[in-house]
Amino acid sequence: MNSPNSSEKFSCPEFLAMERTIIDDFVDCTRECCAEVEACVKALNKQGGPEYIHRMFRSMHSLKGNCQMVGLGPLNALLHRIEEVFSRARAHPDQYLPELGEFLLLATDEIEELLSELIAKGEADEVKRKRLSDVCEALQKNTINGLNAAVFREAITSLGGRVFDKNLLQKNAKVELSIPDDLTFMRTLAEHLDALSIFRKNRSEQTLELVNSLNQAMGFPADKKQLEAASWMHDVGMSLIPQAIFNKEGALSKEEQKILQEHVPIASQLLMRFGGWDDAARMVLDHHEFFDGSGYPNGTVGHEIHPGGRMLAIVDTFCSITTERSDRGYKKSLMQAVSEINANIHVQFDPDMVTAFNDVVRNLMMKQ
Repeated sequence: MNSPNSSEKFSCPEFLAMERTIIDDFVDCTRECCAEVEACVKALNKQGGPEYIHRMFRSMHSLKGNCQMVGLGPLNALLHRIEEVFSRARAHPDQYLPELGEFLLLATDEIEELLSELIAKGEADEVKRKRLSDVCEALQKNTINGLNAAVFREAITSLGGRVFDKNLLQKNAKVELSIPDDLTFMRTLAEHLDALSIFRKNRSEQTLELVNSLNQAMGFPADKKQLEAASWMHDVGMSLIPQAIFNKEGALSKEEQKILQEHVPIASQLLMRFGGWDDAARMVLDHHEFFDGSGYPNGTVGHEIHPGGRMLAIVDTFCSITTERSDRGYKKSLMQAVSEINANIHVQFDPDMVTAFNDVVRNLMMKQ
């Protein structure tokens, strides 16, 4: 039973009895959701559009569902109250207030602290949890007729937080005209792409880490710097694809697939225009080619596909399978991903590289 005890602590025996790997995975997902909330608040405070309201709701709803799944009843109940408060802004995105964003950041910080305390000590502060619950309940009542900045400022103060200062938004750092080095700029482009979808959280960094490990395992068939450039840039063309296609839930039509495939030549041509990255451009051009010649854009076969492109193909598929997606509200395990990749050797992937990638994932699992 998830209830407070006489010393005003609460515990969640069902959650604490789970395998450590499951708890660690849940903590990682929680941090990702909270980081997404923070990113959306920052964007909204800089006049971001209603799509950030939707992204934030998706992230909080995902966190609430995860808490319910692992038996964190007290935190699930808290998140339900917070979600109900936020639903006012979701229904009327034009009424978003910076004070609401500050409250959400403070609330998610407190939930993370309660979770950390629960894992470390086996119980957490029920007084703190109830205080946040009571504040949310009061907010629900006081925002029935619309969002009010004063109400949220009072809630922030009640939780011991700093009241939001609108003047801070006006003190933006001056933007200077400067040219960063190529790889730094490429990384920035990749991070902007990842920020377009909650389902791409840290995707580019994960891709680079895995493709570097595979390149090392294969004896470095691709130049490390050229491969890094290709890793950052291989999906950047997606940012120029219509959002209705990029974020579509469900199957794409043939015409939509054709438009989506344009991200490959776009990214490779961008690399060519940087100058000095022709090898990386070829890797990007080849990263959707299939080993049997049935891929795109050129139907290149086997070892005619650039080694960097063959490695990116494996890693890109692995990251896609192990990431939650809009058309599949969960992410598959590392073993499921490896199984799917192994099932497509000779057809989609270079068999020798898949063998090496199995070792890379095995080492990754051992570290975890």
